[in-house]
Amino acid sequence: MKLIQHILSIIPNAHNWLSDKDFIWWPFSFLRPAPETFMTVKHTLLMTACFGGLSVLMFVGFSVVNNMFTASSAVNTFVICFGGFFTWFNLVTKPLWNYRARQLSKK
Repeated sequence: MKLIQHILSIIPNAHNWLSDKDFIWWPFSFLRPAPETFMTVKHTLLMTACFGGLSVLMFVGFSVVNNMFTASSAVNTFVICFGGFFTWFNLVTKPLWNYRARQLSKK
């Protein structure tokens, strides 16, 4: 049983180890909760707004500089960036972060 628990903890531990790095949160390091703090949907919405907004600005800026900007590409970029970050944060980051928070609260 312990072996199975150890194997199942490899992914959350690896993800959380990476999530603890400062460069992952740049320039929004103020959004990173403490390891023992549970992440909520409100928190993931704020993260989505910040990281999605930055991504849209970067992709739109890149397309304008390279003379590839169109309104439809801007809309697609907006939907993909915000939808992608919202999905990732709620299906991957939040559950794995909260897994660690639960483990820490048991100690």
